[in-house]
Amino acid sequence: MSASVTLKDIARAAGVSTAAISQALNDRGSMRPETRERIKAIAAELGYVPNRHAAALRSGRTMTVGFVMGDDPDDDRRGELQRARKLTSLVRASAAHGFTVTVLPDSTPDLIAGTTLDALYVPDARGNRELLLAAIARGIPIVADDQFVDGSRGLSIRTGYDAAVRAGLDELERAGARRIAFLTEDGGAPRDEIGRAAYEIWSSVRGREPLVRAVDASRRTLPRLITDVLAAGADAIFAGAEDGPDVYLQLEEMRLVIPRDVQLVALCSTDCAVNRRLGVTHVCIRPDLAAQAMFDTLPGALLDDGPRVVDLPWELVPGSTTRPPMAVALPQSVKAP
Repeated sequence: MSASVTLKDIARAAGVSTAAISQALNDRGSMRPETRERIKAIAAELGYVPNRHAAALRSGRTMTVGFVMGDDPDDDRRGELQRARKLTSLVRASAAHGFTVTVLPDSTPDLIAGTTLDALYVPDARGNRELLLAAIARGIPIVADDQFVDGSRGLSIRTGYDAAVRAGLDELERAGARRIAFLTEDGGAPRDEIGRAAYEIWSSVRGREPLVRAVDASRRTLPRLITDVLAAGADAIFAGAEDGPDVYLQLEEMRLVIPRDVQLVALCSTDCAVNRRLGVTHVCIRPDLAAQAMFDTLPGALLDDGPRVVDLPWELVPGSTTRPPMAVALPQSVKAP
């Protein structure tokens, strides 16, 4: 297939004008259906490849999306891994739709003034206020994960941390857990703040006292924290920092029998396969689907008068680290005397 075939070549082969060729290939005008199909067939036979970028120029689009990359040298490895996976997903989804990706460091909002983008994807909106304001001022649509985008040209993508945490806690409650400890991670990343808030609200509604511990990024404090929560009476642990395998192996090293002595549910997005192999009950979220959700939803969102919110799917995967749901005893009927 050759990309050098032009509209003139097709017009010469079809015996019509280049204007007629353009109308046929772009499904415009009042051309007879059989003529339109004949022209398309000739174009395909000649190996014509439409120039997406030329079409973009005519429509005012750039066929480019921006990706905001955090460049904090002190950022945790987990955050870096998740951003890398999201960037990879965006590059793949963009290529499938004929787009290119421009990476912008979050520390230099001035770069927005010199870019032309169809959308700006912000995987972590924390600390990016100046950059977001600069993009909004230029009329660039904003797509943000787990951050509400206030404006008529925005798309908020909820990656599922809140719903996944509540589902995991419900699973432990059904399995009879009475004192659930929640492990999160130091640093205050939005994903962890969402999970912790979901846990605290869930506990408050049920009249349970929260038991939260923050693990360091290197997981060196994990053994001490697990010992601490067990001493505080925890009979179940929700591993909310995507550290399910680490928690599972630590519990085994402590000679605890799972789920007899303690039950375990883990949140995961990158290590779900490891949790599955270990038999850990886990809730799998898919933030890597955000890029495709952007392409599926953003065109419609730009036509609406207001922002749009999209929820990504998640899945609860039962394992051997939780007990079977407890049977609920039904009241016996009282016989009439």
